[in-house]
Amino acid sequence: KRPIKVPDIVMYGDCDWKKWRIGLEKAEAQNFARALTEAPANLMTPRKFAYSVVESLCKTSVNVTLRGENWLREHNMNAFLCNTKGSPQPSFLLEIDYNGCDPAIPPIILIGKGMTFNSGGLCIKTCEEMKYMRGDMAGAAVVVATFKAVANLGLPINLRGLIPLGENMPGGTASRPRDIIKSTSGKTVLVAKQDFDGNLLLSDTLCYAQQFRPKYIVSLTTMSKEIQTSFDLAASGIFTNNEKLWQLLKTAAVHSGDRLWKLPLWEVFEREIKDLTSADLSNLTKFPRGKPCSNSKFLNQFICKPNWAHIDLMGTMHEDGKTLYLRRGMSGRPTRTIIEFLGQIAYPPLDLIKQQKYDESD
Repeated sequence: KRPIKVPDIVMYGDCDWKKWRIGLEKAEAQNFARALTEAPANLMTPRKFAYSVVESLCKTSVNVTLRGENWLREHNMNAFLCNTKGSPQPSFLLEIDYNGCDPAIPPIILIGKGMTFNSGGLCIKTCEEMKYMRGDMAGAAVVVATFKAVANLGLPINLRGLIPLGENMPGGTASRPRDIIKSTSGKTVLVAKQDFDGNLLLSDTLCYAQQFRPKYIVSLTTMSKEIQTSFDLAASGIFTNNEKLWQLLKTAAVHSGDRLWKLPLWEVFEREIKDLTSADLSNLTKFPRGKPCSNSKFLNQFICKPNWAHIDLMGTMHEDGKTLYLRRGMSGRPTRTIIEFLGQIAYPPLDLIKQQKYDESD
């Protein structure tokens, strides 16, 4: 049996300034993510979001590269462009690069969905459903805020961020229901519904991410309203094909208090998106249930190695005042959990080091 660790008792008035600074950076990062997500869509277009990132991150030791639509077409990112071509706003792929250690060490990649407004395209949402769709780029905001904190803390890790930016709007050039497109991976995708844009936006980005040979890939999106129905504000849903990665994220969530709840990637959900005669995959399951799992299983088709986790933020994107320490409005969650996760990798706890040595000896 493991011995029970007795918590340290700290006298009132003592202050650990290092921990205070770390906590302050986490709080400032979450507030930054809140501010980005809360901005109205007319003031936070894809271009303005990119400019905000450049302005805030280039003051730190972070490199930012903006890829335009010509570059996206050259790299056959047709699934990405499929859901953004109905808007007059240009689409971008934002690359963020932070090198805190030996460049030969594989990076950790964070991918955040950057749909600055999601109207549903030709499968248009109701006015009530669009109420919080300015926050459909919450995943992107979390990624940017995390980079800001990591750079300020100087964590000794290599980190790369990929943010597909665009708007999903109805228009004369918008994609139509039942269109078939060819993704970067070469797989054909039936666009059954334009409203389900997250899996299309991320599929090409996930393929591109793997050329960097990352240690881990963590994608963050606001994808499935069923997650919100299941967990409300209590937790974000997480899907992963790597148990060690799950344990790291789970521990980080416990430490931050911003919980994650693991959901399955069973084969039954794969059958639901592959049961087609006209294309390899569909972006929407035929059945009305299990959408969070089938959406994540769709993304799993574009992952080559078991090193990926996907976090669905739909339920925790917006606060209604129930959480005592968070104001009503966009929440910025789970920024602190992601920063804590990266901190654990940079400075692994003693028990984690022992476990890694044990695994290597096997």
